[in-house]
Amino acid sequence: MTRKSAWLRAAHRAHTGLTVAVVVTLLILNLTDVLRPEMALRLFLLIEVPLILVFAAITFVRFRNLGRSAGPGNANFLDRLKAEEPMVRPALSEIRSMWSLCLAIARRRRVPPGSAPFGYTRGTFAMPAVMLALCLGELVVVHFIVPWQWLRIVLLVLTVWGALFIFGFFAARRVHPHFVSTGALHLRWGYKNVLTTPTSNILSVEPHANHTHAHPFAEGSQLVLTQFQSTNVRIRLAAPVPADPPVAKKDAIAGFKASEVLLYVDDPDAFVNALTPHGAHGTGSDQKARPAYD
Repeated sequence: MTRKSAWLRAAHRAHTGLTVAVVVTLLILNLTDVLRPEMALRLFLLIEVPLILVFAAITFVRFRNLGRSAGPGNANFLDRLKAEEPMVRPALSEIRSMWSLCLAIARRRRVPPGSAPFGYTRGTFAMPAVMLALCLGELVVVHFIVPWQWLRIVLLVLTVWGALFIFGFFAARRVHPHFVSTGALHLRWGYKNVLTTPTSNILSVEPHANHTHAHPFAEGSQLVLTQFQSTNVRIRLAAPVPADPPVAKKDAIAGFKASEVLLYVDDPDAFVNALTPHGAHGTGSDQKARPAYD
């Protein structure tokens, strides 16, 4: 981050805090009748409006500079904003989740034109379906136990919102599948671009069942991409490639590079065949290899 960007971020944060503090203070004074209505309106015009206008200007300048800057690994605008502003991460996650759910309902996938997409979500929607059933049962119980109508409505809204968020969280993986473009393999995990490598760097790709891990995992130079299922494809790379494993922050490995990837895809045969003609060795396009087991 440049000095100008750091200064702009500090000014933006400080002004945000000041604006919120002033707005909350004047609102409390107005609601408690400490200020007369005409005085509250005057203070609103003289103090709150200028603060909000300055806040909007600083926000515009900062977001414009952030949009023009090149983030690490060509990260998009939302990823750069998420990295710079931890406070907005929950809101961005909510927005992305709901947008992914809309795209999934519309059966739209975010892949470049001409690329071959490969999903990895078959069977993963069983968990959100179970959670939805539990939420519906909870709503029925709440309706008979909670005597206050307003609280019932609040709980109903929170339950529906939570269920939509969970479905959107899983929908992000359906909307952002792995894909093979011209000369490159792109492995993803929802919004995260986990690994990109030229297909010429693929030493071998083959059907391979591994039941060791049921969640994303990284250790040494091995990367595992699966959720609830066993992996069914193994990729070996000629040269290690930088990767961003979708693991918890405490399990993240700085400077991690993968030379072997175990992953689950919905159609392993098509995935193997899509990579083999590009020069990968192991399983030929005209001959199916029998799955190997660990």
